Amino acid sequence: MTTPEMIRLKTTIKRLTAIAVAASLCGCSAVPDRDMTATSAAASVDSTEPADTAEESRPDEVPTKQYPIENMEFSVRLNAEGGAFDGSVRTDGDFDGKGYIVLDEGMKLQHIVTTASSQHYCIAIAAHSYSGAVVRLKTVNEVVGAYYVPASDSTEFTMFAIDNVYLIAGADVLSFEVISGSAAMDYITVTNSSQVSSDVYDVAHACVGSSTAVSTLGLLRFFTDNYGKKVITGQCVSPGSNAEIDAITAETGRSPAMRTGDLMYSTAAVYESSKETADKEVSLALDWGRNGGIVSFGWHWYAPTGKPAYYADSTGFSLAEAVCDRDISMADDTELNVLLESGLLTEDTIALVHDIDSIAEVLTQFRAEGIPVVFQPLADGDSSMYWWSGNPESYKWLWKLVFDRLDKYYSLNNLIWVWNGSSEEYFPGEDYCDVIGQSFYEDSSSSFAGRFSALAAMTGETPKLLAVTACDRFPSPDLMNRDNALWLWFSIASGSAIIDSRGDLSERYNSWQSLHDAYNGTLCLTLDELPDFEEYAFQD
Repeated sequence: MTTPEMIRLKTTIKRLTAIAVAASLCGCSAVPDRDMTATSAAASVDSTEPADTAEESRPDEVPTKQYPIENMEFSVRLNAEGGAFDGSVRTDGDFDGKGYIVLDEGMKLQHIVTTASSQHYCIAIAAHSYSGAVVRLKTVNEVVGAYYVPASDSTEFTMFAIDNVYLIAGADVLSFEVISGSAAMDYITVTNSSQVSSDVYDVAHACVGSSTAVSTLGLLRFFTDNYGKKVITGQCVSPGSNAEIDAITAETGRSPAMRTGDLMYSTAAVYESSKETADKEVSLALDWGRNGGIVSFGWHWYAPTGKPAYYADSTGFSLAEAVCDRDISMADDTELNVLLESGLLTEDTIALVHDIDSIAEVLTQFRAEGIPVVFQPLADGDSSMYWWSGNPESYKWLWKLVFDRLDKYYSLNNLIWVWNGSSEEYFPGEDYCDVIGQSFYEDSSSSFAGRFSALAAMTGETPKLLAVTACDRFPSPDLMNRDNALWLWFSIASGSAIIDSRGDLSERYNSWQSLHDAYNGTLCLTLDELPDFEEYAFQD
């Protein structure tokens, strides 16, 4: 029911939003001259080398913006039913204030908070959900992050927090939108906090692999030396193409330090039908590494049996049925066949191993040339998106099989391992990854500092490197610096996230201005700033 108080609140929210937008527009920096005669990326989509970015041709470096921070004590509680919302008010059970609200998917709660100081805050909600829910938090200026409320039969309200949220002194609008599931919300607390602690950057220099090549050790050392000081630029590419990289180079004058490809077409289910693309992808990545760039691969794994697809709802492959209680990571084909004939393994299990072997053949080519690979298999296991996701025990079994097979059986000492996820339940363990990655598709340039600090806390006394492995809009260097949430690297997603159908830069998510400022800024590292990693391993 809409009350006069809610109408007045909504009017105030609209006025504050308009003021904030106007202020942000007035604060835009001058736009540098854009050379519209630059070579179109479409003309060089088949390039096989990092572009030459000569020192004398670089634009002036763009300084990182500084934000006022005045730390003060602050604490306020806002009852949910006192805001503007789409859902219903309930008065059953225990609650604070006059009741609580229930929001279904797509519904939103907005509340005004007025602070006396520009600083970082912790914003928490008291919530519960029968179905499980994801609630996105947004201020007037940016998407801040999301609360993950697990499914529970309990009606007791539990606190869920996003920390390290920067608010400017004065009134701001906090918006809580349920983007999946349904959630009951009782109240909101806003308390003073701080930037992300610099303790998170104290990470080990050693790789988790059983042995490490010199160049790989050099790359990891480069990562750890720069972690918390610089942010490495990266770009995901369409398999068998450098179109995304070419577009960025043509428009900014500098190239990303990391090329993130995908080995999706390198396994038996799809290799024969996609051989040309699969082979070209490997060739382009080899050339990138030979020319001093950082090579990274994801692996969207087509199901080894049944319908060839990697999305769970597009294939009948069941990982749970392929899991076995034996360590088969060191078994050769003869041993695997004996176990199969004895009924101790299934055809699906054998097919998994053979696919891992196919990936090993590809990665061996990079080892032979001394090229380290930042390897990102089995992404988003804690979602329900892929056939390998949705079951923590099955997922961790598969992760460890992939790790042990490549690390021990094939002795691939050129890998830096990236686990992509946010649920501790799916984390394979500190001995099985070097980096924790996150994917953000929020159409926001936020630093996502709350997620950064939460991930850092997940590994306890053994901090891991943290990186943005894929995103539509990349985190703003200014905001990462403001919040001290310095992800090791960011990689913009391939395709329409960065280029149009002609291969030219698309500004759908990332403006030319933002890319120019990041690639020519003081915080971000680009291709021309990378060392020789083998030499770097021996530096004092």
